Order: sequence, then C-alpha cells, then structure tokens
Amino acid sequence: MLIMADDIGVECFSSYGGKDTKTTNLDTLALSGLRFTHCHAQPSCTPSRVQVMSGRYNSRNYQGFGWLDPKEVTVANLLKKEGYSTCIAGKWQLLRHH
Repeated sequence: MLIMADDIGVECFSSYGGKDTKTTNLDTLALSGLRFTHCHAQPSCTPSRVQVMSGRYNSRNYQGFGWLDPKEVTVANLLKKEGYSTCIAGKWQLLRHH
C-alpha cells in the first residue's frame, strides 16, 4: 500500500514524534510496515505524482505540467501484468493523452 499526501511533514505523525495530532491508524501501519527515516520530496505535488506513477525522476518524465505520456509504462501497469489489482483514488491531476 502506498499513501501519498500533499502538504504534510514528519512532524504531523505521532509515530515520528509529532505531538499535535494523534495518528493512531497510521502509527499502526508504521509498526507493521516500512518506515522512512531519510527522504526527499519534490516541492510540487503534480510532478511528484507523475514520478510515483512512472518510477522516473522528473527530469526524465516531464512532458508538461500534469501530462503523462500514454506510452509510459507505470508501476500499476507492471503490477497488473503480474496479476495484482491496482487502484488510484483521490486527487491526481494527471492527464494521459492518447
């Protein structure tokens, strides 16, 4: 499972020491899954989404703001080919032109 959120930092999660908000369900996920302790993020949300979908750095995937080349093989394409079910929910702001 991948959860991607905009405008949030490590200080927002109690599992990382944040004190302002209780994040009980996310803390449970952190205990049973992968925890990142050294990360870097793209400071603009839509290019980050293209990067997550394509697995390529933005300098190699950028066609235009919010554009995803229809020939681009995404992580979801690879997972589906191996028999996994995939889903995207929420705000992605990506256009996949045909």
